Amino acid sequence: MTLTRRAREWVIVAVLIALPVLFLRANLKSPSDINWLDRAVLRISSPIEAALTWIGRGLGHVWSRYIYLVHLERDNEALRDENARLRSELVAAHQQAERGGELERLLKLRSTLPSGVLAAHVVGAETSAFFRVVRVRLDRGEGEAKPGMPVVSSAGVVGRVQRVYGPYSDVLLAADAKSAIDVVLPRTGGRGVIKGIAGDNRYRTRIEYLLRKDEIAEGDTVVTSGLGAFPRDLVVGKVVKVTKRDFGLYQEAEVEPSVDFAKLTEVLIVQ
Repeated sequence: MTLTRRAREWVIVAVLIALPVLFLRANLKSPSDINWLDRAVLRISSPIEAALTWIGRGLGHVWSRYIYLVHLERDNEALRDENARLRSELVAAHQQAERGGELERLLKLRSTLPSGVLAAHVVGAETSAFFRVVRVRLDRGEGEAKPGMPVVSSAGVVGRVQRVYGPYSDVLLAADAKSAIDVVLPRTGGRGVIKGIAGDNRYRTRIEYLLRKDEIAEGDTVVTSGLGAFPRDLVVGKVVKVTKRDFGLYQEAEVEPSVDFAKLTEVLIVQ
């Protein structure tokens, strides 16, 4: 039993060794020199060789595809990183350009103001539940700013310094219900006092004590009159609604502030 099993093993080993030799011998021979054994070997080996070649080509294609995808993914990752970097640089350049434009406009405004001014940065903002800015904080404090001083931006009137503490000061915005600024309508010469309207969701002001006989229309520009702390002809806003009753001395007009208080970065304190 042991000898028979060992004999079978030797036969299998001999066949496994002989087959490659026969395959190689038959493939290396010239077609004119092959015999019946060579033809039989070629007939058996050809399908096997074709199958192995097909498998090898398939594996090579898969491997090449894998390498291609790996390189493609790396290239895409590099392009994504480069794109993100360029976007970041573009945003930074845009912000820098906007700040440069704002500073240029502030310098132009500064040259038109009759009294001394102090440049300040907005370093903080207090917001309502609706993210409406209700107060801004400046980086100018004791020894520089005083309560009541007007605060303006290139877009127009911001408000007044409300309190000063340490190196900071808080500004009462023109849209605050506690604010009151004497204004005039350049188109008609009508005058009144603009006050903020209480509310958390948007910026609203209205002109009070505007005589009923004074002509006013939506779209009219509203500027400071020069009475009080603010210099004259500073833009306050634009009329968006007029309410004229059939009785009483005065009419009212709702005004949209010219300043976007949520986007303030640089302002001037009028001393």
